[in-house]
Amino acid sequence: MKFEFKINKYYLVGYAMMSKNKPFPDWQKLEEKIWQKYRDEPAYYFLNPKYISWALEKLQTDFTEKNIESVFTEQAKTLKKIYQEIFKSKEFKRLYKETYKHLLFIKKQWQKNEKEALKILREISKLPIPKQKITVYITHPKSYNGKTIDQNTIVCGHIEKWKNHITICLCHELLHIMTWPGHFQSHYDILHSIILLNDNELKIRLNKKGIYFKEGKLNIEPPEFFDLEKKILPYWKKYLNGGLGKNILEFKNSIKAKIKQK
Repeated sequence: MKFEFKINKYYLVGYAMMSKNKPFPDWQKLEEKIWQKYRDEPAYYFLNPKYISWALEKLQTDFTEKNIESVFTEQAKTLKKIYQEIFKSKEFKRLYKETYKHLLFIKKQWQKNEKEALKILREISKLPIPKQKITVYITHPKSYNGKTIDQNTIVCGHIEKWKNHITICLCHELLHIMTWPGHFQSHYDILHSIILLNDNELKIRLNKKGIYFKEGKLNIEPPEFFDLEKKILPYWKKYLNGGLGKNILEFKNSIKAKIKQK
């Protein structure tokens, strides 16, 4: 398995516009300028989906049996024009520069931790590490981004709040790939909570210290999963000691009925 770290400038812009966490104040000024100029164009909402339902209805009401392709062609031209205007701006140049610096930081940390982190991940999950190359598209560190797009693509970008935070997040997304298609399975909430518990155990083993759910005084768990994690934790400890399944997928199946009954 190899992570290949990249910046896709189209995704970089799109995520910065979509995210509620803006990289810097001048970026918001650029967004307002683009909004004022293109807010009546459906193509704009492929960049900023706040009113995407309006954009889709506008397109649908313009459709006839003969013009669907031409309607989309015109929107594609407009979208390209919007991107090119943003790419020429000083705000984008700053966004890209700061994101590239973040990419170098992530790459350096991963190269330092890769061997040990993957070894620990394999030990805890008891699943094979994928063999394919996985592209990691980096976004601005203040965008607080991290998700698995498909089995070959991860997106990542956030501030390092504690030691090896980025490494743990990369392993989190890698474990989503290892348990694919988790997002489309029943009981995904349980699987995701298990992956979060795995993050905690990996953090402690990699950093040689720490406790679950906290790093110093900082609460590090997503609040929407915290209660479920606490319900699973006693079973998780049994799993780590050799019970309740040969790997984390078997573990999930062994506890899902018990957790749902609580």
